[in-house]
This record gives sequence, C-alpha cells and structure tokens, in this order.
Amino acid sequence: MGALSGAITTTAYYIVGELPEGFRETFLDALGKNAFQDIDLALDHDESFGWVTIKDPFDTEFDLNKVLWGDYFMVTLRHDVIRLPAAAFKFHLAKAVKDQCVATGKERLSKPEVEDLKERLERDLKKRVLPSIKTVDFVWNIERGQGWLFTQNKGMLERFIDIFEDTFGLQAHERNPYSLVEHMGLGDEALDKLFHIEPAAMAAPPK
Repeated sequence: MGALSGAITTTAYYIVGELPEGFRETFLDALGKNAFQDIDLALDHDESFGWVTIKDPFDTEFDLNKVLWGDYFMVTLRHDVIRLPAAAFKFHLAKAVKDQCVATGKERLSKPEVEDLKERLERDLKKRVLPSIKTVDFVWNIERGQGWLFTQNKGMLERFIDIFEDTFGLQAHERNPYSLVEHMGLGDEALDKLFHIEPAAMAAPPK
C-alpha cells in the first residue's frame, strides 16, 4: 500500500546518522542481505518479513534504477503470514483423531498423542495454504534526512524500526511534536525550558 497507488496514510520519520561513503552501493548490498524470503515451513516458520522493490513484491534483485529516484530512495516492506482458520482446523483435527483411533483400535488417544497429531496436521495443512501478503512502501528523501512509511499500523511501525536500523545502520525517529522541536536547532537550555512549559487551555472552559 502506498507511495505509487492506493490510500495515502503515512508515518513520518527523521533519519538520524551519517551516511557512509559510497552509501548507494552499501545500501543496495544491505537491502539484499535483508531481502524478503519465502516462508520456510521446514523450520516451523509461519511468517516472513523483508525488503522488496517498490514496483514488484516478488522482486528482491535490487539496483539503483529500481530504488533511487533523484534524492528519493524508495523500497517496500513485505510481510507474509500463514494462518489456518481456527474453526476449520478444529474440524480437521477432530477427524484426524477419529481416524487415528480407528487405525490403532483405541477408544481415545492420550494427550501427547493428540498433541503430536495436531503438530503433524498443522504442518501438513500449512503446505496447502497460500500465505497472506501485506506490503508497505517506504520513501526516504536522503538529502533532507526524512522518510515516510505508508502505514500507521503499530505492529508494522515496530517492525520497520528494527529492520530499518539493522539494514542501514541509521536511526529512524518518528516525527511528532517533540521530535519536531528537537530538530529545530535549539540549544539544550532552550529545549529544556520548552519541554517544561505547563500545558495551557486554548479556549475558555464551558460554563
């Protein structure tokens, strides 16, 4: 969702830190190391998170023509999740337990047997389910040191901070009234006074 199409809902950031020399090539390499990878069910993973190009959620081959537009660095975060519908899985598990009882001649299975059957059934069904795919665009004006993530979802914002700092070695500070003041270039004394101003009502209270 975001930068090139769809609804425009963003969270703004200040990007803090020194750009490394030859940062364009350095960033391309870093994107590759943190690129999206398909969910690995063999490792019992049920989700995956990483970078893709902004025009194609299946493209993880990064080059400058795909990510750089003038001063704007543009990429996308992709988040895949495999979730089995709880109600449907409950029915499948009940059938699997019944079939196992018939096959073994038992009236009922022990709790460890049910848990083992549940795990095997879950792994098998996940192989037959397409993951849900969510994408969120990130636009970064490198010259101004400001970025915009095209979502306000709290979980995605938290994931973004982690992967951004791991990938680029810089910090992303969400833009809010406090960070705006901090980036105004005021001295420490002025900042301290400003942050200790008592809140004031801007209108008379109703009688």
